[in-house]
Amino acid sequence: MSPLDRLRRLAPKSIAARLALGSAILVMAALIATGISTGIVLSRFIRYQIDQRLDTQIAAVTSALENRPSLPDVLTLNDPPPFDRPGGGWYWMATVDGHTYRSASLDGGDITNRGSDHWWVGWHDGPPDANARPRPFNGVGPRGEPLYLRIQVVPINGAWITVTSSAPAHALVRPLRDALAPVILAMLALGVLLAAASVLQMRLGLRPLKQVTKGLEDVRAGRASSIDGNQPKELSGLVDELNSLIRQNAEGIRRARGHVSNLGHALNTPLAALSLSLAGSRNGRDAERLRLVAEMQERIRHHLGRARAAALNGPAHISTAIKPRVLDLNVVLSKINAERGLSVAVDMPETLTVACEPQDLDEMLGNMLDNAFKWAASAISIKGRSDGSQVYIEVADDGPGISAEKIQDVLQAGRKLDESVAGHGFGLSITRELAELYGGDLNLGKATLGGLKVVVRLPGPVTPGGTKP
Repeated sequence: MSPLDRLRRLAPKSIAARLALGSAILVMAALIATGISTGIVLSRFIRYQIDQRLDTQIAAVTSALENRPSLPDVLTLNDPPPFDRPGGGWYWMATVDGHTYRSASLDGGDITNRGSDHWWVGWHDGPPDANARPRPFNGVGPRGEPLYLRIQVVPINGAWITVTSSAPAHALVRPLRDALAPVILAMLALGVLLAAASVLQMRLGLRPLKQVTKGLEDVRAGRASSIDGNQPKELSGLVDELNSLIRQNAEGIRRARGHVSNLGHALNTPLAALSLSLAGSRNGRDAERLRLVAEMQERIRHHLGRARAAALNGPAHISTAIKPRVLDLNVVLSKINAERGLSVAVDMPETLTVACEPQDLDEMLGNMLDNAFKWAASAISIKGRSDGSQVYIEVADDGPGISAEKIQDVLQAGRKLDESVAGHGFGLSITRELAELYGGDLNLGKATLGGLKVVVRLPGPVTPGGTKP
């Protein structure tokens, strides 16, 4: 994996987080660069001021020696401040032919040159240059205090005199520190302001994306048929493509539902004719056929109704309470099986709902409960719970159950494991088919009661915000 790929994997997934990270890096780099450049500029300015003062003192000492016909034994100058303050680090010293002249502030001590750690300093290997400017060095004073030196070698009366002037080393550091302290505070305040401005800019800049997302949620929830086209120029193309896709999908669904409706009506005609032909028959087998024809007609009407309802409203508007329908079915089935004395336990919240049409939910619950009442020995458990956007309905019994290898057989339409039990073997397969139509599923397993456990998963209802609870 290349370094660029690794960097991409480490990048945040959120656009806002990426913008915030990039802004923070750029702002920090800018502040660091500004702080460094400001420190360099201030340091050079302070050094320049001190160099000017030390070079002026060197010139004063040199001038005092040049104006004499011969070198004096003692050189007394009227030193200006701060060279008149003993022990302050502001000294001067001149040496020539064994003579050493000192400022009064040295109080008889000496300045010791420790060499230079300045990269721009370099002495010629040959004789000194009379026109050379003073050069910076590091040194120590008579009390061991660190000093910043300026040294110049000049010819006077045929001799070379080395003139040294010094300033305390802290004279270079303290002013810089005092000047940088408010600058750093100002840059920190600027950084906070820039960070706040970046956050505000990101919120304002990403707000149109949130509006597009809200528009999509409204379309999905059925509150709107398209996304508002009044969007920034950068998003107008995306919104136009999304609206085109929404219209294309709506047209495809409309045509598919039209085909289903046409198919239903096409089947209803021969079924109606068949029903009329069987209605007058006294044959018991014809009566059974007539019942099956009526059941087929009822299913066709049901699915046609679903197609019409979906075309008008869409599934997002549906919110069906589960517990009242479970209790109604339990009353009916308990009366039918009253002689068996079955115990039914219902455990689910009153507010538990699904995004499913009531008729489809009744059919699924009816098939599940009918199967449990057929096979239960003494107890049935009905539970319901919500897990985020999904709702789970569990029906279990203490009957004989089904082995794992036969579960798939049970889910095949018309397949019965026990022909002695009433029914046509379509119940669980129809329930699974309906659940899958809503994006859910159906699973079978062993119940804690000992019998079969049937769990159907269905989508939860869409909330007013466009998301599922």
